[in-house]
Amino acid sequence: MNNEAAASNTRWLYDSPVNSDVEAKLRSFLLELKNTTDKILGIQVCAYKDGKVIIDTAAGVLGKDDPRPVQPDSLFNCFSVTKAVTAGMIHWLADKGYVLLFS
Repeated sequence: MNNEAAASNTRWLYDSPVNSDVEAKLRSFLLELKNTTDKILGIQVCAYKDGKVIIDTAAGVLGKDDPRPVQPDSLFNCFSVTKAVTAGMIHWLADKGYVLLFS
């Protein structure tokens, strides 16, 4: 990788400490996606294990028309994204008999 590509990759990933080996692997994977495909624009990932942050990564830009970098406090419009999860949980609760869908 040449110096220009390395500098571009450095700016593409938000500069924050690496919290775990898993986060280091995730960052490498994100850089690979950026360098080999055009399938990633911007991303935020945060994960906890046993009450401790193991992943807190942000990368990319906010959008095709908004080239500002993604940061840990960037907001994305995700209206209705969790409807499928909620519907799945309601059906699971109904299957277990915790919720009665029809009377």
